[in-house]
Amino acid sequence: MIRLPDTLLDLRRRDLSIAGVLTLLVLAAYLRTLAPDVLYGDSAEFQTLAYTLGTTHSTGYPIYLLLARLVGFLPLRSPAWRINLFSALCAAFTVGGIYLLARYLRLSHPAAVLGALALALSYTFWSQAIIAEVYTPASAFLVAITGLLWYWQGATAQRRWALALATALTCLGLGVHASVVLLAPTALLFVLWTFKTHCAATWRRSLLSAALGFIVGLGLYLLAALALELHNPPSSFMRVTVYPSRTVWGLEATDLATPWQRLWVTLSGVQWQDAMFPAQLNFGEELGYYVQRLIEQEFSWLAILIALWGFNALWRQARELGAFVIVAYLSMLVFILNYQPPDKYVFFIPTYLYLCLALSGGMDRMFHLLAYRRKRRQRRWLRYLQPALIALATLLVIAPHAAPRWEALRAGKATFVTEDYVYPLYNLQEPRIRASAWLTLAPQDAVLVMSWRALYTTDYLAHVERQRPDILIYEASPHGAEGKVATSLVALLEEHISQGRPVFVDRVYENLREYFRLIPSMGGKWYRLVPPR
Repeated sequence: MIRLPDTLLDLRRRDLSIAGVLTLLVLAAYLRTLAPDVLYGDSAEFQTLAYTLGTTHSTGYPIYLLLARLVGFLPLRSPAWRINLFSALCAAFTVGGIYLLARYLRLSHPAAVLGALALALSYTFWSQAIIAEVYTPASAFLVAITGLLWYWQGATAQRRWALALATALTCLGLGVHASVVLLAPTALLFVLWTFKTHCAATWRRSLLSAALGFIVGLGLYLLAALALELHNPPSSFMRVTVYPSRTVWGLEATDLATPWQRLWVTLSGVQWQDAMFPAQLNFGEELGYYVQRLIEQEFSWLAILIALWGFNALWRQARELGAFVIVAYLSMLVFILNYQPPDKYVFFIPTYLYLCLALSGGMDRMFHLLAYRRKRRQRRWLRYLQPALIALATLLVIAPHAAPRWEALRAGKATFVTEDYVYPLYNLQEPRIRASAWLTLAPQDAVLVMSWRALYTTDYLAHVERQRPDILIYEASPHGAEGKVATSLVALLEEHISQGRPVFVDRVYENLREYFRLIPSMGGKWYRLVPPR
């Protein structure tokens, strides 16, 4: 049997204290390696739009932007750094939450700590905890929703507020990251099963609470999304990418005329629909890639084996909550494996949450079997074996990551990260230096047309730090344009040129010479577009 806490008071004081210490330690590690300034790519987009308050790429992330903006009010370092800080805060909360979920499953303290540490030290989770991104905030939502649902089931009549809050957070989570909504099928099955087995006489009141949470959460989400669409600043993704390049996705200007139309285009993910359940996807290969990444970069093969054993242990010893962990893990994994974005590895993070709970379950089972064996045989030497096993398990979790993580802490930056598209380890000041140079060279009222990587880095300096608010910036060739410039963007650039605004492009795109002459400008790194002879 799984060991229960002695009293509810013990569960509150001791576990909350351990969770708090664990959260602070992890936060300190993340702060030590936190990206110090503005970044590239999506991170720069979030750093910009958290302050200018416009919609991002699909699915808009309005709740994320508003929460990040609250952290942005802190009088700490640069505005960009504060949005990075939001990711670290959410990551640390998630780690502490995993510990508490493991304890709610009645797993031992060492097992719960080890599962939480496994998540904290994993490659992708740490790498996303130190940059402005949506994945650790989404993880925090998933942990909170899971905990609220489990807490509600413990006393359905007295804790209907927990069900309402869990439902509201699920709806709000759509504005943080779509992975939060992937928990909805598991949550729905869990709630329906609880109605049947735990609150058959009062299920109508619980259903009313869930409906209230749904209405409030969805209403707040739509209100936030609509407010950002109405604001629609020049740095909004709608004005930087979607509207200028609308012909790439078969859209007309009339399809984007109202805030509701623009909101639907953002929610429906018109840019990435071809990446969802593509016909050419090989599920077996995708699953192999996932397992290989787990073993080589995130955890270890032995940790994965213990986690698989842990799934079985949770199912046998905490049937309903164990089933929740298993169904949540498998349902998320199936959907994510059938999605093909360029940075697919970061979408695996939600599955790591439930995998680490299973790892805690497997560790606890090992410790429990040893304790049972010692009690049965009544041999003194066995009492020393359990601490040794706990120490060995700790090494199992920490050893695969000890050297690179320690080096990162010593260096004060995440030296173990190999993807430099967003986070240029070779020079963490490079994004600011490059973008500042371009803004210095650009003439008054210039229009810059550029690739995605440094687009919002430049936009951040221009419009958040107000270095060049006169400049307009467009994405040159977004996803789906196949390296070309959309005809709608060409028409917009021709209009700017006719109005006397200088237009520059960061490189020669495939079809530009069909419409313009390209003259090297701005130190020879850019080209000015002029009408053909």
